[in-house]
Amino acid sequence: MAMVSVKSLHAGVVMTAVLLSGCAGLGSVGGVGTAPETPEKKVVESAPAEPKTGAGTGSQRHLPQQGYDAQGKKVAYVPAPNPYTAASKPVPPEAVARFRSASDLMADEQYRDARKAFEAITRDYPDLSGPWLKLGELAEIGERMERAEKSYQKALAINPQNVNAYLALALFQRRSGDFEEARDTYVSALELWKDFPEAHLNLAILYDLYMNQPALAQPHFEAYAFLTKGDDPQVADWLIEIRRRTGIETSFIDNPPPAPKAPEETVSADPMAAEKSSETTKTEEKG
Repeated sequence: MAMVSVKSLHAGVVMTAVLLSGCAGLGSVGGVGTAPETPEKKVVESAPAEPKTGAGTGSQRHLPQQGYDAQGKKVAYVPAPNPYTAASKPVPPEAVARFRSASDLMADEQYRDARKAFEAITRDYPDLSGPWLKLGELAEIGERMERAEKSYQKALAINPQNVNAYLALALFQRRSGDFEEARDTYVSALELWKDFPEAHLNLAILYDLYMNQPALAQPHFEAYAFLTKGDDPQVADWLIEIRRRTGIETSFIDNPPPAPKAPEETVSADPMAAEKSSETTKTEEKG
């Protein structure tokens, strides 16, 4: 599977946009401008890794499903709302301004000053989770991995509905080689919000390229394509490629009901019609 190159942490792996929302949280929201991190090349194929009992099927419990009406026509799918934005609370304007200023310092690679700025925000606004995600990113840039993980966990502790925190933590775990932990974190995100496109996509990439389980990856590639209305041509190509490898052509998302049977032919009011029809057939056979 051809993949795009790994995004630099300097560009913000998870936080590609700033959106202030959620339970007093700061940061970008999954589904809005967030892109998955993908590896530079496909790992060497080997014997499939053994998943924990129920691990694969557990993730498939959170797949969206295309619905149909009584006539067999598709019903428009309405995704579940993002819990992070649905429970949004006003963020003090001063906090917004300081967060943006700190983000600008980070974008300019003034990491020490950015770290101090975000730490100050956490002290003055302890109920904001977004600054902790930024501190996690900065810790990774400085290769302080233990501090990075604690920062991501702190963001989740402050705001368990911050879907970005799940995404950031799972990506960190995957980069650290903790594939099963990353999988479980993605599944936790989907338990919170089953229609989280980026969680489906990143989980699919994890299953396929890092855990060598393409059959478990395929449903989540499909879920991402379904939730984003197939707007990503690269993911469409990945789906074609993975279906060739798994041999699974049946959709995990869209399973239309059987086509309605054609109505039975009305019996003619002429009691001799059936017999006449039979005689005609015999005549044609003789001819």
